[in-house]
Amino acid sequence: MRLIKSKEGFTLIELVVVIIVLGILAVIAVPKFIDFRSDADTSVLKGMQGSLKSTRDLVAAQIALRPESLNNAQSRFTLEDGQSIRVRAHYPDGRWNSTFAHLVDFDSVTFVTSNQCTDSNSDTAWCARNRGLGWFTQGGYTTSTVGRGFVIFPRGNNLNNDRCYLYYFTPNDSNVTKMGVLPSVELDLTDCG
Repeated sequence: MRLIKSKEGFTLIELVVVIIVLGILAVIAVPKFIDFRSDADTSVLKGMQGSLKSTRDLVAAQIALRPESLNNAQSRFTLEDGQSIRVRAHYPDGRWNSTFAHLVDFDSVTFVTSNQCTDSNSDTAWCARNRGLGWFTQGGYTTSTVGRGFVIFPRGNNLNNDRCYLYYFTPNDSNVTKMGVLPSVELDLTDCG
């Protein structure tokens, strides 16, 4: 007796069903993978927010402990390592390049002077830009009549069009000799993702 081996394969209907199932899985899974970037951006911004709040509070504590390290105008404070930073009302000033760039080690942040964070002006994933009072009041972030701050936002975004950033705002006059109003360290995640 001889056994005959039959060749079996997938029918056209079976192949079509497999393709449809793979298409359905792709439609369900792809948005979840695409959303990972916005989740990552949000997580990084929240981590930076915590670091900036801690730094703000630590500098205020250092100023309270070592007021002799303030200059006469009380607009600069010398850190223990000899670095001089700008301060407003005994808190770190809201300028990235002359204050926080010396206080935090955010090597993934580049200081820019543009509302765009692009490959041409930043070799890192994040940009920091100083902003004046008008930007914060127009955005609805303060009703203060004095102050300044900076914004950290992801590469590929425009500060005036994409609300996906962390901001630090000091609502204090530059020459206040006593403790001022606590600077804001807040997130706007409206357009993240």
